[in-house]
Amino acid sequence: MILRLANLFLIIFITLVVFAGCERAQDMVADTMPSTDATMDETMPDMEAVPVKFILLIDYPEGGKDAYIAWVTSVAPTLQAPEEVVRIRSYDNEDPEMSPNRLVEWEFNSFLDMATYLNRSEIAAILGDIPNHTSVTTAHTFIERSDYSKGEEGNWQIKSILLIDYPLSGKQAYLEWVASVSHITIGPPQLKATTAYDNYYGESPHRLVEFDFASREDADAYEQLEEIMALQVELDNQAGSWVLHTFELRSDYINE
Repeated sequence: MILRLANLFLIIFITLVVFAGCERAQDMVADTMPSTDATMDETMPDMEAVPVKFILLIDYPEGGKDAYIAWVTSVAPTLQAPEEVVRIRSYDNEDPEMSPNRLVEWEFNSFLDMATYLNRSEIAAILGDIPNHTSVTTAHTFIERSDYSKGEEGNWQIKSILLIDYPLSGKQAYLEWVASVSHITIGPPQLKATTAYDNYYGESPHRLVEFDFASREDADAYEQLEEIMALQVELDNQAGSWVLHTFELRSDYINE
Protein backbone atom coordinates (compact mmCIF):
# COMPACT_ATOMS: atom_id res chain seq x y z
CA MET A 1 0.00 0.00 0.00
CA ILE A 2 2.85 2.40 0.86
CA LEU A 3 4.40 1.75 -2.53
CA ARG A 4 1.05 2.33 -4.22
CA LEU A 5 0.64 5.71 -2.49
CA ALA A 6 4.18 6.69 -3.38
CA ASN A 7 3.48 5.91 -7.02
CA LEU A 8 0.32 8.02 -6.94
CA PHE A 9 2.17 11.00 -5.54
CA LEU A 10 4.80 10.57 -8.24
CA ILE A 11 2.09 10.60 -10.92
CA ILE A 12 0.59 13.84 -9.64
CA PHE A 13 3.98 15.42 -9.07
CA ILE A 14 5.18 14.64 -12.59
CA THR A 15 1.93 15.84 -14.15
CA LEU A 16 2.01 19.16 -12.36
CA VAL A 17 5.72 19.70 -12.95
CA VAL A 18 5.04 19.42 -16.68
CA PHE A 19 3.46 22.87 -16.44
CA ALA A 20 6.76 24.38 -15.35
CA GLY A 21 8.69 22.89 -18.27
CA CYS A 22 7.63 25.55 -20.77
CA GLU A 23 10.57 27.55 -22.18
CA ARG A 24 8.54 30.75 -22.29
CA ALA A 25 8.93 33.17 -19.36
CA GLN A 26 5.65 32.40 -17.63
CA ASP A 27 4.73 31.93 -13.99
CA MET A 28 3.41 28.60 -12.85
CA VAL A 29 2.62 27.61 -9.29
CA ALA A 30 1.49 24.04 -8.57
CA ASP A 31 0.76 22.07 -5.42
CA THR A 32 3.16 19.13 -5.24
CA MET A 33 3.71 17.07 -2.12
CA PRO A 34 1.74 17.15 1.15
CA SER A 35 2.96 19.55 3.83
CA THR A 36 5.19 17.93 6.43
CA ASP A 37 2.92 18.91 9.31
CA ALA A 38 -0.09 17.06 7.88
CA THR A 39 -0.86 13.63 9.25
CA MET A 40 -1.52 10.67 6.96
CA ASP A 41 -5.19 10.68 7.98
CA GLU A 42 -5.58 14.39 7.17
CA THR A 43 -3.77 14.12 3.86
CA MET A 44 -5.35 10.93 2.47
CA PRO A 45 -8.83 10.33 3.89
CA ASP A 46 -10.16 7.19 2.20
CA MET A 47 -8.58 7.91 -1.18
CA GLU A 48 -10.93 5.64 -3.07
CA ALA A 49 -14.15 7.26 -1.81
CA VAL A 50 -13.77 11.02 -1.30
CA PRO A 51 -14.69 13.29 -4.27
CA VAL A 52 -11.79 15.34 -5.59
CA LYS A 53 -11.71 18.62 -7.47
CA PHE A 54 -8.67 19.62 -9.57
CA ILE A 55 -8.73 23.32 -10.46
CA LEU A 56 -6.73 25.71 -12.59
CA LEU A 57 -6.74 29.46 -11.98
CA ILE A 58 -5.65 31.12 -15.20
CA ASP A 59 -4.70 34.56 -16.47
CA TYR A 60 -4.96 35.12 -20.21
CA PRO A 61 -1.98 36.63 -22.02
CA GLU A 62 -2.47 40.29 -22.82
CA GLY A 63 -4.71 40.38 -25.86
CA GLY A 64 -4.61 36.59 -26.04
CA LYS A 65 -8.01 35.50 -24.70
CA ASP A 66 -9.49 34.68 -28.13
CA ALA A 67 -6.47 32.57 -29.04
CA TYR A 68 -6.74 30.71 -25.73
CA ILE A 69 -10.44 30.01 -26.29
CA ALA A 70 -9.74 28.72 -29.80
CA TRP A 71 -7.12 26.35 -28.39
CA VAL A 72 -9.50 25.13 -25.66
CA THR A 73 -12.15 24.42 -28.29
CA SER A 74 -9.68 22.19 -30.11
CA VAL A 75 -8.74 20.12 -27.03
CA ALA A 76 -12.01 20.03 -25.05
CA PRO A 77 -13.24 16.74 -26.58
CA THR A 78 -10.00 15.00 -25.59
CA LEU A 79 -10.12 16.38 -22.05
CA GLN A 80 -13.71 15.21 -21.57
CA ALA A 81 -13.33 11.76 -23.11
CA PRO A 82 -11.73 9.66 -20.31
CA GLU A 83 -14.18 7.77 -18.12
CA GLU A 84 -12.47 8.83 -14.88
CA VAL A 85 -13.57 12.48 -15.10
CA VAL A 86 -17.09 13.20 -13.84
CA ARG A 87 -17.29 16.58 -15.49
CA ILE A 88 -15.31 19.69 -16.42
CA ARG A 89 -16.50 23.28 -16.19
CA SER A 90 -14.83 26.57 -17.12
CA TYR A 91 -15.70 30.09 -15.99
CA ASP A 92 -14.61 33.64 -16.77
CA ASN A 93 -14.11 36.19 -14.02
CA GLU A 94 -16.99 38.68 -13.98
CA ASP A 95 -14.38 41.40 -13.80
CA PRO A 96 -12.15 40.82 -16.86
CA GLU A 97 -9.42 42.96 -15.29
CA MET A 98 -9.24 40.86 -12.12
CA SER A 99 -6.86 37.95 -11.65
CA PRO A 100 -7.52 35.08 -12.05
CA ASN A 101 -9.27 35.69 -15.37
CA ARG A 102 -10.50 32.11 -15.63
CA LEU A 103 -11.43 29.14 -13.44
CA VAL A 104 -11.35 25.58 -14.81
CA GLU A 105 -12.38 22.67 -12.59
CA TRP A 106 -12.31 18.91 -13.03
CA GLU A 107 -14.47 16.70 -10.80
CA PHE A 108 -13.50 13.14 -9.89
CA ASN A 109 -15.08 10.54 -7.64
CA SER A 110 -11.74 9.75 -5.99
CA PHE A 111 -8.07 10.61 -5.85
CA LEU A 112 -7.30 7.37 -7.68
CA ASP A 113 -9.55 8.40 -10.58
CA MET A 114 -7.79 11.75 -10.77
CA ALA A 115 -4.36 10.09 -10.76
CA THR A 116 -5.38 7.73 -13.55
CA TYR A 117 -6.76 10.62 -15.60
CA LEU A 118 -3.70 12.83 -15.18
CA ASN A 119 -1.41 9.94 -16.04
CA ARG A 120 -2.97 9.48 -19.49
CA SER A 121 -0.46 10.57 -22.13
CA GLU A 122 -2.97 12.62 -24.12
CA ILE A 123 -4.12 14.48 -20.99
CA ALA A 124 -0.58 15.13 -19.78
CA ALA A 125 0.31 16.53 -23.22
CA ILE A 126 -2.58 19.00 -23.15
CA LEU A 127 -1.92 20.10 -19.58
CA GLY A 128 1.74 20.50 -20.40
CA ASP A 129 0.79 22.82 -23.28
CA ILE A 130 -1.29 25.17 -21.12
CA PRO A 131 1.62 27.51 -20.26
CA ASN A 132 2.01 28.17 -23.98
CA HIS A 133 -1.49 29.68 -24.02
CA THR A 134 -1.63 31.50 -20.65
CA SER A 135 0.41 34.09 -18.78
CA VAL A 136 -0.13 32.66 -15.27
CA THR A 137 -1.59 29.30 -14.27
CA THR A 138 -1.90 27.85 -10.77
CA ALA A 139 -3.03 24.27 -10.13
CA HIS A 140 -4.62 22.98 -6.93
CA THR A 141 -6.17 19.71 -5.75
CA PHE A 142 -9.03 19.79 -3.26
CA ILE A 143 -10.90 17.03 -1.42
CA GLU A 144 -14.56 17.42 -0.55
CA ARG A 145 -15.50 18.06 3.08
CA SER A 146 -18.78 17.23 4.79
CA ASP A 147 -19.12 20.52 6.74
CA TYR A 148 -22.12 21.59 4.70
CA SER A 149 -23.54 20.92 1.29
CA LYS A 150 -26.50 22.02 -0.75
CA GLY A 151 -26.93 20.71 -4.24
CA GLU A 152 -29.46 21.25 -6.98
CA GLU A 153 -28.40 19.75 -10.30
CA GLY A 154 -27.85 22.21 -13.12
CA ASN A 155 -25.38 24.22 -15.12
CA TRP A 156 -25.64 27.24 -12.85
CA GLN A 157 -24.47 30.43 -14.53
CA ILE A 158 -22.78 32.15 -11.60
CA LYS A 159 -20.14 30.63 -9.32
CA SER A 160 -18.62 32.51 -6.41
CA ILE A 161 -15.57 30.95 -4.78
CA LEU A 162 -13.97 31.62 -1.44
CA LEU A 163 -10.27 30.82 -1.19
CA ILE A 164 -9.40 30.63 2.49
CA ASP A 165 -6.26 30.15 4.56
CA TYR A 166 -6.74 28.86 8.10
CA PRO A 167 -5.21 30.86 10.94
CA LEU A 168 -1.97 29.48 12.36
CA SER A 169 -3.00 26.44 14.43
CA GLY A 170 -6.59 27.62 14.05
CA LYS A 171 -8.08 25.09 11.64
CA GLN A 172 -10.14 23.24 14.25
CA ALA A 173 -11.58 26.47 15.66
CA TYR A 174 -12.51 27.56 12.14
CA LEU A 175 -14.25 24.24 11.43
CA GLU A 176 -16.19 24.45 14.69
CA TRP A 177 -17.37 27.94 13.73
CA VAL A 178 -18.39 26.70 10.28
CA ALA A 179 -20.40 23.88 11.85
CA SER A 180 -22.27 26.41 14.00
CA VAL A 181 -23.25 28.65 11.06
CA SER A 182 -23.58 26.24 8.14
CA HIS A 183 -27.39 26.25 8.38
CA ILE A 184 -27.33 30.00 7.77
CA THR A 185 -25.06 29.63 4.76
CA ILE A 186 -27.22 27.08 2.95
CA GLY A 187 -30.63 28.40 3.97
CA PRO A 188 -31.42 31.17 1.46
CA PRO A 189 -33.31 29.98 -1.65
CA GLN A 190 -31.12 32.06 -3.98
CA LEU A 191 -28.26 29.64 -3.36
CA LYS A 192 -28.59 26.61 -5.64
CA ALA A 193 -25.51 24.62 -4.57
CA THR A 194 -22.53 24.91 -2.27
CA THR A 195 -19.67 22.61 -1.29
CA ALA A 196 -16.54 23.02 0.84
CA TYR A 197 -13.14 21.48 0.09
CA ASP A 198 -9.76 21.22 1.78
CA ASN A 199 -6.48 21.50 -0.10
CA TYR A 200 -5.25 17.91 -0.49
CA TYR A 201 -1.64 18.93 0.02
CA GLY A 202 -2.17 21.37 2.90
CA GLU A 203 -0.90 24.22 0.76
CA SER A 204 -2.35 27.71 0.33
CA PRO A 205 -5.21 28.23 -0.25
CA HIS A 206 -6.13 25.76 2.47
CA ARG A 207 -9.83 25.73 1.69
CA LEU A 208 -12.14 26.22 -1.29
CA VAL A 209 -15.83 26.99 -0.84
CA GLU A 210 -18.08 27.22 -3.91
CA PHE A 211 -21.47 28.93 -4.19
CA ASP A 212 -23.61 28.40 -7.30
CA PHE A 213 -26.43 30.69 -8.42
CA ALA A 214 -28.83 30.69 -11.36
CA SER A 215 -28.24 34.38 -12.09
CA ARG A 216 -26.26 37.44 -11.12
CA GLU A 217 -29.43 38.83 -9.55
CA ASP A 218 -29.70 35.81 -7.24
CA ALA A 219 -26.03 36.12 -6.30
CA ASP A 220 -26.44 39.83 -5.48
CA ALA A 221 -29.58 39.16 -3.45
CA TYR A 222 -27.81 36.41 -1.47
CA GLU A 223 -24.78 38.57 -0.70
CA GLN A 224 -27.00 41.45 0.47
CA LEU A 225 -28.90 39.35 3.03
CA GLU A 226 -28.17 40.64 6.54
CA GLU A 227 -27.28 37.20 7.88
CA ILE A 228 -24.86 36.56 5.00
CA MET A 229 -23.19 39.95 5.39
CA ALA A 230 -22.80 39.21 9.10
CA LEU A 231 -21.07 35.91 8.27
CA GLN A 232 -18.64 37.70 5.96
CA VAL A 233 -17.76 40.14 8.75
CA GLU A 234 -17.18 37.25 11.15
CA LEU A 235 -15.08 35.45 8.53
CA ASP A 236 -12.46 38.16 9.01
CA ASN A 237 -12.08 36.96 12.60
CA GLN A 238 -12.24 33.23 11.89
CA ALA A 239 -9.98 32.89 8.84
CA GLY A 240 -6.33 33.77 8.52
CA SER A 241 -7.08 35.33 5.14
CA TRP A 242 -9.70 34.98 2.43
CA VAL A 243 -10.59 36.26 -1.01
CA LEU A 244 -13.87 36.06 -2.94
CA HIS A 245 -14.11 35.78 -6.74
CA THR A 246 -17.23 35.57 -8.88
CA PHE A 247 -17.24 33.81 -12.24
CA GLU A 248 -19.64 33.30 -15.15
CA LEU A 249 -20.07 29.86 -16.72
CA ARG A 250 -18.68 29.34 -20.22
CA SER A 251 -19.90 26.73 -22.70
CA ASP A 252 -16.50 25.13 -23.40
CA TYR A 253 -17.25 21.89 -21.55
CA ILE A 254 -21.04 21.78 -21.11
CA ASN A 255 -21.83 18.91 -23.49
CA GLU A 256 -20.26 15.88 -21.80
